[in-house]
Amino acid sequence: MANPSTQPPSNATTTNIIFSHDFTQSTYTLLEIPKTLENYINAQDDNATLSFHVRGLEKDTAVLCTPTQTFSLQRAHTSNMLIPIAPLVESKRKNHDKDMDMDMDTDAGFGSSLQADPYYIDDPVLEDSPFGRQAVLDILDSVLDLIPISPRLERLGEILAKSQFEGWAQESDFQDHLYTWENLQSVIQASDKEIMDWLKEHHACLIDGHWRLFKQRFMFDILREILSTANALGIEATSVDAESICTEIENGTPESESGIASWMVKHCIASFSEDAALSDVTKPDHYRLSERKVSVFMGVHLLSSTERGHRWRLQDFMSKWNELLQEHFKADLKHLAGEYIMENDRGMDKSPQQYIRYFSKSQLPLDAAARFTALFEVKPKWEGPEIRPFLRDLVLDEKKLDILLLKHARSVKQPGGGVIYNSRVIK
Repeated sequence: MANPSTQPPSNATTTNIIFSHDFTQSTYTLLEIPKTLENYINAQDDNATLSFHVRGLEKDTAVLCTPTQTFSLQRAHTSNMLIPIAPLVESKRKNHDKDMDMDMDTDAGFGSSLQADPYYIDDPVLEDSPFGRQAVLDILDSVLDLIPISPRLERLGEILAKSQFEGWAQESDFQDHLYTWENLQSVIQASDKEIMDWLKEHHACLIDGHWRLFKQRFMFDILREILSTANALGIEATSVDAESICTEIENGTPESESGIASWMVKHCIASFSEDAALSDVTKPDHYRLSERKVSVFMGVHLLSSTERGHRWRLQDFMSKWNELLQEHFKADLKHLAGEYIMENDRGMDKSPQQYIRYFSKSQLPLDAAARFTALFEVKPKWEGPEIRPFLRDLVLDEKKLDILLLKHARSVKQPGGGVIYNSRVIK
């Protein structure tokens, strides 16, 4: 009796597996799709067009992007050979024979069919087999793993910084540094949504078909003018009438003198407002200014200025910051997380003073190990709430941030609660 372990399962099917005459190995690559991407694909409408792009310049490590997410491509070798196969339709030989005229030279007919069909089999038993036939597509010993990663957006800031807009009077020849949406897609390793989110967060504007950043000082002048005009007109930040603001600014100082056009003012109002869904849709052209967006921009502009060498006495900074917000919002350091560090020092009268210094995560390395090295060079010890904002752009969620801290920093629990992080590198 045959060994039961060698018998095929009851639900097994039989098929004939064949190689084409021109079979070439290593022409395919298999992707192992993570659950999140599988769910995304399955959630799409049957008639929807799925779009995935491999992005990066020649010198980059390629990434795969869906419309909303970015994945790294990492090759993983397997211990077993992988043989992808595909159903083979009825051979061209049979189709050809059925249509042949019986009076024609059959030998000549078979010869032409053989040349046209790479899967032609000179075996009547296999050719007439009742089982299906599968063609071997490739023989592989690896797959590409797709691993969700943070978008690589640092290049976006670098290339757009070369053509910052500060009014038509200051325009230079930027033709070699202007980028359309398609240009950005071709060089930025991020999904379309992640690129657009970055552009919105940095108040970029589409000017003559090209994406441009406003010069920080120029944007500051426009925003300050908007806030002071709103105050003069008694307009609340929760319902800003863009048309009224533009008219008042133009009447006060014409564009020919200020360099500020109405479209620039409207872009600034829209850019510093809450999402459209949160705006008052019952009043066209009315916007709800975002406390976070306005506070962050004004705070970073003030903190990064060279007026005081990037360092302020905390009390003076908060007073000046509130002054810039012109009573529309109240300054709150929570809005500047990841943009500053606190320092304890002594003032001119030798009394203890707290200082705030500009220190932005945007200027730190993207490599995790290098990021931690830079952080511990500035401060040898960090409290948990202090260091976390400087790391969030490296990971996708808080759980991965905890793993990153465990890997690159040593934690010490404090008697009164809380955790202090210091370097794992002993100097």
